[in-house]
Amino acid sequence: MTVPSSIQRLEPLPAIAVELLDRIASHTVEEANLLSFLQAQPDLLAEILHVAMPAAGPAAEETQDAQSLLKRMSSRKIAEISMTVLVGSYLRRTISNSDDQRYWRYILACAVCCEQVALPRREDILLAYTAGLFHDIGRMALIAAYPDRYSNLLTLTDRMFAAEEPFDILEHERLLFGLDHFETAIWIAGAWKLPSWLRAIVGKFDQRANGDHAQLVATVRAGTSLAHSLGFGYLTAAPRGDIRKILGRFEDADKHWKVLDSWEYAEENMRGKVLSCLRWYAADDPPAFAGMAAPTKGTTA
Repeated sequence: MTVPSSIQRLEPLPAIAVELLDRIASHTVEEANLLSFLQAQPDLLAEILHVAMPAAGPAAEETQDAQSLLKRMSSRKIAEISMTVLVGSYLRRTISNSDDQRYWRYILACAVCCEQVALPRREDILLAYTAGLFHDIGRMALIAAYPDRYSNLLTLTDRMFAAEEPFDILEHERLLFGLDHFETAIWIAGAWKLPSWLRAIVGKFDQRANGDHAQLVATVRAGTSLAHSLGFGYLTAAPRGDIRKILGRFEDADKHWKVLDSWEYAEENMRGKVLSCLRWYAADDPPAFAGMAAPTKGTTA
C-alpha cells in the first residue's frame, strides 16, 4: 500500500498516550501509581485538573486543593480524563480547519455512547470508552493531512445523503487521497505502534475478522450508531437508526434502558451524558484549578 507523504508526515500520538492505551487494555490502571506516571507531564496534569473539577461533580465542592480532589477520584476515572485530554490536545495541534472541530464532538459522543452500551453488559467500560474515542482515527488522519479537501468531501457527502442519492465515501476517499479512512487507520496504527487490540477497532468493522475483540467491536459499532442517532453524527444528513433497535441487539443493554419511564427519557438521559462530557472538555473554558495546588510527587491514585 502506497501511503501519501502528507499522511506519513503527521505528528504521531505522544508516547505517554500509547503507554496509557497499553495500561488500559492490560487492566493495570488500578495497580499503577497513575499520578506518578503523569507527574512527568506537568502541562498534561494541568489540563487533567482543568477537567477534573466539573467531572467530579458534588465531590469537588468539598475539595480544598487539586491533590485532595484527585485522591477522591478512581484511577480509572483519572485514566479516562487523561486519555481524553491527550486526544483533545492532539486534535488542537493537528487539525487547523475550524469546520472540522465537529470531529471532536463526534468522537467524544462515541466514547460516551460506547461506555453506555458496555455498562449494563458488564464489559470493561474504560476500554469501551477508549475504543470509541479512537475508532475513527483514520478519518482524523485524513482531516489533519487534507483539511480543506476533506471538508469539501464531507459537504458533498451530506448533500448526497440529503438528496437520498447513492454515494460511496470510501471510493471518493481513495480517488482523492489514494486510500480510504480504514486503510489509513491500519497504516497509522502500525506506524505509530499502537497496541494490537486497537487495530481491531480502527479498521472496517468485521466481527468475523476480529476474533478475541469481536465483543468490543460489537460494542463500538453500537456506540457509534447510538451517537449518530442522538444527533452527534459526523455526517449530519446520514440516516439515523432507532435507539431501541440499536440497544435491542444486546439483551442486557436493552433491559437496562427499559427500566426508565420511556425510550424518550432514555434518549434524553444519554444525550445529557454526552452534553455534560462536551462541557467538561470544552477547550475555551477558563481554568478550573487556577490557584489550586498541583499534586506533589508520590501521590497515589
